[in-house]
Amino acid sequence: MNYAQNLKAFLKQLPLRTMSGQQKFVSVAASHCKGDLTAEIGTHDVQKHWRKTLLGIKYNPAFYDRAQTAGWVDPSPGRGKFLLTQSGLENLEALAPELAGGDLKKSGALIIVNRKATHTFDKFLRQLFASAQKQVFIADSYVDETIFDNVLDRIPQTNLIKLMYAHSQGTFDARVARFAKQYPKFYTKKFKQLHDRFIIVDDAAYVIGPSLKDAALNSPALVVVLGAKEKRSLEAFFNELWTKAE
Repeated sequence: MNYAQNLKAFLKQLPLRTMSGQQKFVSVAASHCKGDLTAEIGTHDVQKHWRKTLLGIKYNPAFYDRAQTAGWVDPSPGRGKFLLTQSGLENLEALAPELAGGDLKKSGALIIVNRKATHTFDKFLRQLFASAQKQVFIADSYVDETIFDNVLDRIPQTNLIKLMYAHSQGTFDARVARFAKQYPKFYTKKFKQLHDRFIIVDDAAYVIGPSLKDAALNSPALVVVLGAKEKRSLEAFFNELWTKAE
């Protein structure tokens, strides 16, 4: 992201309509300090530069507390001062839309990611997960330890996260406990008969062809975006399987 731009130009890089108040707080703070993690920022600085016409909502002091809970800002010794964290900047960068290119194509409710475009697929997921405000449900038949660093750590820590899988590989089981220490609303269950893969993020749902760990590796990856009615049915299906899972 280009932190040298003025606030209005900087905010154009972000999907403001889908961002939470705390994410908008971090975006104004990041613009003010130009992305410098060592620069102290005052909450009054963010309030001073807050523009409802740009951000769509009024400034709320609670945004700072929520950003701190999410681990995106840390209080500093100065009264009313704070520092941005690396996690805060990474969340913003994950929110930034994909650059136009030929590896990811969208046509209505269908998304196609080219073969070998694994990084592009991961960026798509990181942006999707970073925008979550309440919950993320994932059903994936095969999982391994790469899911934590590639995509899961982009989900705000205040979200409810449920990961259901059929088979685990590598050091996945060991990583679960470590990840849960920092993400207190993270839960996993094993359902041996699970085959299909899908994701539910707040009010949106997606059916995905391959497992997340292998998506777009050796074959193109397909993602289908579901409508509101289908999303409700898929969430009910997820909850049904969740009650049967171990």
